[in-house]
Amino acid sequence: MIIVSALNCAEAAFERHSPGYVVSVLDRDEPTPPVFDSLAPENHLKLIGDCCRPDRQACAGENNRCRLLVELAGRWRQEADPKPPILIHCHEGAARSMAVAYILLCAIENGGCEKEIAQRLRQAAPHADPNLMLVSEADAFMGRNDRMVEAVLGLCPCSGCVNAPIITLPVAA
Repeated sequence: MIIVSALNCAEAAFERHSPGYVVSVLDRDEPTPPVFDSLAPENHLKLIGDCCRPDRQACAGENNRCRLLVELAGRWRQEADPKPPILIHCHEGAARSMAVAYILLCAIENGGCEKEIAQRLRQAAPHADPNLMLVSEADAFMGRNDRMVEAVLGLCPCSGCVNAPIITLPVAA
Protein backbone atom coordinates (compact mmCIF):
# COMPACT_ATOMS: atom_id res chain seq x y z
CA MET A 1 0.00 0.00 0.00
CA ILE A 2 1.12 3.53 -0.73
CA ILE A 3 -0.01 6.33 1.56
CA VAL A 4 0.15 9.97 0.47
CA SER A 5 -0.28 12.94 2.76
CA ALA A 6 0.49 16.58 3.25
CA LEU A 7 3.31 17.45 5.64
CA ASN A 8 0.86 18.49 8.38
CA CYS A 9 -0.73 14.99 8.33
CA ALA A 10 2.44 12.94 7.77
CA GLU A 11 3.01 12.17 11.44
CA ALA A 12 -0.58 10.95 11.89
CA ALA A 13 -0.28 8.83 8.73
CA PHE A 14 2.99 7.37 10.01
CA GLU A 15 1.47 6.48 13.37
CA ARG A 16 -1.70 5.04 11.83
CA HIS A 17 -0.10 2.93 9.07
CA SER A 18 3.41 2.07 10.43
CA PRO A 19 5.14 2.33 7.05
CA GLY A 20 8.38 0.55 6.38
CA TYR A 21 9.48 3.30 4.00
CA VAL A 22 8.98 7.06 3.87
CA VAL A 23 9.63 9.42 0.97
CA SER A 24 9.83 13.06 2.08
CA VAL A 25 9.63 15.55 -0.78
CA LEU A 26 10.84 18.76 0.77
CA ASP A 27 11.88 22.29 0.08
CA ARG A 28 15.35 23.08 1.40
CA ASP A 29 14.08 24.66 4.62
CA GLU A 30 11.36 22.11 5.48
CA PRO A 31 12.06 19.74 8.37
CA THR A 32 10.80 16.18 8.53
CA PRO A 33 8.61 15.10 11.44
CA PRO A 34 10.74 13.69 14.29
CA VAL A 35 8.69 10.46 14.30
CA PHE A 36 10.50 9.46 11.07
CA ASP A 37 13.75 9.20 13.05
CA SER A 38 12.67 5.69 14.10
CA LEU A 39 13.17 4.47 10.50
CA ALA A 40 16.47 3.07 9.28
CA PRO A 41 18.13 5.89 7.28
CA GLU A 42 18.08 3.80 4.08
CA ASN A 43 14.29 3.51 4.42
CA HIS A 44 13.72 7.27 4.59
CA LEU A 45 14.34 8.82 1.21
CA LYS A 46 14.57 12.61 1.26
CA LEU A 47 14.10 14.37 -2.06
CA ILE A 48 15.10 17.94 -1.38
CA GLY A 49 15.03 20.80 -3.81
CA ASP A 50 13.10 22.34 -6.65
CA CYS A 51 10.98 19.70 -8.40
CA CYS A 52 9.87 22.20 -11.03
CA ARG A 53 13.34 22.23 -12.57
CA PRO A 54 15.20 19.37 -14.22
CA ASP A 55 17.42 17.29 -11.96
CA ARG A 56 20.88 18.17 -13.28
CA GLN A 57 22.35 15.12 -11.57
CA ALA A 58 20.09 12.87 -13.64
CA CYS A 59 22.02 13.94 -16.73
CA ALA A 60 25.32 13.13 -15.02
CA GLY A 61 24.08 9.68 -13.93
CA GLU A 62 24.70 10.45 -10.26
CA ASN A 63 22.39 10.02 -7.26
CA ASN A 64 19.28 11.31 -8.97
CA ARG A 65 15.76 11.21 -7.63
CA CYS A 66 14.38 8.88 -10.31
CA ARG A 67 17.06 6.26 -9.76
CA LEU A 68 16.49 6.45 -6.01
CA LEU A 69 12.74 5.96 -6.46
CA VAL A 70 13.18 3.00 -8.81
CA GLU A 71 15.65 1.43 -6.38
CA LEU A 72 13.16 1.91 -3.54
CA ALA A 73 10.46 0.21 -5.64
CA GLY A 74 12.82 -2.71 -6.25
CA ARG A 75 13.63 -3.07 -2.54
CA TRP A 76 9.92 -2.93 -1.71
CA ARG A 77 9.12 -5.67 -4.24
CA GLN A 78 11.71 -7.92 -2.57
CA GLU A 79 10.10 -7.53 0.86
CA ALA A 80 8.34 -10.55 2.32
CA ASP A 81 4.55 -10.52 2.34
CA PRO A 82 2.77 -8.68 3.76
CA LYS A 83 4.81 -5.84 2.34
CA PRO A 84 5.17 -2.73 4.51
CA PRO A 85 3.36 0.43 3.43
CA ILE A 86 5.23 3.30 1.80
CA LEU A 87 4.38 6.79 3.07
CA ILE A 88 4.99 9.73 0.75
CA HIS A 89 4.53 13.32 1.79
CA CYS A 90 5.23 16.79 0.51
CA HIS A 91 4.05 20.16 1.74
CA GLU A 92 0.50 19.96 0.34
CA GLY A 93 0.14 16.32 -0.70
CA ALA A 94 -1.13 17.15 -4.18
CA ALA A 95 1.65 17.60 -6.76
CA ARG A 96 5.11 16.35 -5.78
CA SER A 97 3.98 13.52 -3.52
CA MET A 98 1.36 12.41 -6.04
CA ALA A 99 4.02 12.35 -8.77
CA VAL A 100 6.23 10.20 -6.53
CA ALA A 101 3.28 7.87 -5.80
CA TYR A 102 2.60 7.56 -9.54
CA ILE A 103 6.28 6.91 -10.29
CA LEU A 104 6.50 4.24 -7.57
CA LEU A 105 3.30 2.56 -8.77
CA CYS A 106 4.63 2.48 -12.33
CA ALA A 107 7.98 1.08 -11.14
CA ILE A 108 6.43 -1.50 -8.80
CA GLU A 109 3.78 -2.58 -11.29
CA ASN A 110 6.35 -2.82 -14.06
CA GLY A 111 4.41 -3.62 -17.18
CA GLY A 112 1.21 -2.09 -15.78
CA CYS A 113 -0.65 0.32 -17.99
CA GLU A 114 0.43 3.87 -17.19
CA LYS A 115 -2.99 5.23 -18.07
CA GLU A 116 -4.78 2.81 -15.71
CA ILE A 117 -2.34 3.61 -12.90
CA ALA A 118 -2.90 7.37 -13.42
CA GLN A 119 -6.66 6.85 -13.37
CA ARG A 120 -6.43 4.86 -10.12
CA LEU A 121 -4.42 7.70 -8.61
CA ARG A 122 -7.02 10.28 -9.66
CA GLN A 123 -9.90 8.10 -8.44
CA ALA A 124 -8.29 7.78 -4.99
CA ALA A 125 -7.35 11.46 -4.87
CA PRO A 126 -9.42 13.85 -7.03
CA HIS A 127 -7.05 16.62 -5.89
CA ALA A 128 -3.99 14.81 -7.30
CA ASP A 129 -2.06 17.01 -9.71
CA PRO A 130 1.19 15.06 -10.28
CA ASN A 131 4.23 17.27 -10.82
CA LEU A 132 4.94 16.94 -14.54
CA MET A 133 8.69 17.56 -14.22
CA LEU A 134 9.09 14.57 -11.89
CA VAL A 135 6.85 12.39 -14.05
CA SER A 136 8.75 13.40 -17.20
CA GLU A 137 12.13 12.60 -15.63
CA ALA A 138 10.88 9.21 -14.44
CA ASP A 139 9.31 8.46 -17.82
CA ALA A 140 12.65 9.04 -19.53
CA PHE A 141 14.63 7.21 -16.83
CA MET A 142 12.38 4.12 -17.02
CA GLY A 143 12.21 4.19 -20.84
CA ARG A 144 8.42 4.56 -20.96
CA ASN A 145 8.47 6.56 -24.22
CA ASP A 146 6.28 9.39 -22.87
CA ARG A 147 3.46 7.02 -21.81
CA MET A 148 3.64 8.23 -18.20
CA VAL A 149 3.54 11.88 -19.25
CA GLU A 150 0.67 11.27 -21.67
CA ALA A 151 -1.30 9.41 -19.00
CA VAL A 152 -0.96 12.30 -16.54
CA LEU A 153 -1.77 14.89 -19.20
CA GLY A 154 -4.84 12.84 -20.17
CA LEU A 155 -6.37 13.02 -16.71
CA CYS A 156 -9.41 15.22 -16.29
CA PRO A 157 -8.67 18.44 -14.40
CA CYS A 158 -8.05 17.90 -10.73
CA SER A 159 -10.34 19.10 -7.98
CA GLY A 160 -9.05 22.24 -6.31
CA CYS A 161 -10.07 20.98 -2.90
CA VAL A 162 -8.39 18.25 -0.90
CA ASN A 163 -11.15 15.90 0.16
CA ALA A 164 -8.94 13.48 2.13
CA PRO A 165 -5.74 14.65 3.87
CA ILE A 166 -4.38 11.10 3.85
CA ILE A 167 -5.06 8.80 0.92
CA THR A 168 -4.18 5.14 0.45
CA LEU A 169 -3.46 3.41 -2.84
CA PRO A 170 -3.39 -0.36 -3.19
CA VAL A 171 -0.47 -1.78 -5.14
CA ALA A 172 -1.05 -4.52 -7.70
CA ALA A 173 2.24 -6.35 -7.38
